[in-house]
Amino acid sequence: MVRVMLEDADYCDVPSDLMTFDDGVVVFWRDGEEVGRHRLLRIRALELPAARSFGRRVEEARKTYPNAYRGWTKDQEDLLTQLFNDNATKDQLVTALGRQPGGIETRLKALNLLAEDAKLT
Repeated sequence: MVRVMLEDADYCDVPSDLMTFDDGVVVFWRDGEEVGRHRLLRIRALELPAARSFGRRVEEARKTYPNAYRGWTKDQEDLLTQLFNDNATKDQLVTALGRQPGGIETRLKALNLLAEDAKLT
């Protein structure tokens, strides 16, 4: 099974054991037969739910933090940078971005806005 995270926070689960790439399209296969395809430009992420518990953890986190475990967009990174430079609090960042504090802290470090040994306060 592959969870295909699509644009606009949409997703679908595809019963697939193989993926191939063909001219801008991801083709999903199961037991040697094609079971689906999606345009690569529309796909935001592919998740392999190895354990149901992780999928449940994501679903639970998204009840409080709607963007938890989602990829960051350029607009979200720009908003994060602006808010951080404006001295927004951790709670303000969480509310504005819909993300977990740890995810925000990690992204700030990746953007070199927060030192590796620093904590978000």
